[in-house]
Amino acid sequence: MSFPYLAALSYRAVVTEYAAARAFHTGAKGMTEDGSEYRLCKAGAAMTSPISAAINYHQYLTPQTGTCLEGATTVAIVDGDVTATIGDTNTRAVNFYKDGYFVIPTSTVNSSINPIWKNDLGDGTSIKVYLSSPIKGALALGATVQAYPNPWSDVRAGGAYAHGYEHFVCCPEIPVSSGYYFWGKVKGPHWSWVFGTWPGAAANDRDVVFHNGGTFRMADESINTAAVSNQRAGYLMFSGNYGDALLMLQIE
Repeated sequence: MSFPYLAALSYRAVVTEYAAARAFHTGAKGMTEDGSEYRLCKAGAAMTSPISAAINYHQYLTPQTGTCLEGATTVAIVDGDVTATIGDTNTRAVNFYKDGYFVIPTSTVNSSINPIWKNDLGDGTSIKVYLSSPIKGALALGATVQAYPNPWSDVRAGGAYAHGYEHFVCCPEIPVSSGYYFWGKVKGPHWSWVFGTWPGAAANDRDVVFHNGGTFRMADESINTAAVSNQRAGYLMFSGNYGDALLMLQIE
């Protein structure tokens, strides 16, 4: 592929609504001078101020539902194939899975992630995806495979899907119009509102997770008290016992 791994970003670029068209690959990484990292994201719905963390709105639910696909091959795969045809009752648009991922969940074929570079129009029975790397090994007709859209291609505000079932992918730094691209922060110094106790107000309270809606909360005050497993957000940057919310964001 021809996109850069890291685009050099000015501080102005990350606080500007990027464009309705993209110059880089969706999900491409950018970096500002202080080492903060960003992903080029597309807003699937308008995000207004104030903005906290934003989610990947694509959903992996049961086979044939949601926007991710788990289906059976309708054409057998031979070693070295760079295409796969999958049974799909949804009528997906051309390039719906572009820049997403193809996975074979089996121990008999190399199940490493194959990037998807395009797909044909779904006809309501099957869809054909084209891969950036060849499949290593043969796969019989009817074998289970999975296709995932690009995780930065439908980014929305926290709470857009369902609290507790959302995957946070970035922190937007500006309001964004629906359908527009923007640079969403994934790593680096970041400040956001806190739910509950402010980080650093109590001894050893440094680790921070995402709260419902995309605000931050202390890891030891997680909602899921039976088995604390909220998504990691980062850690408090400065020393002291007053309590603060300037964090080293670590989504990736």
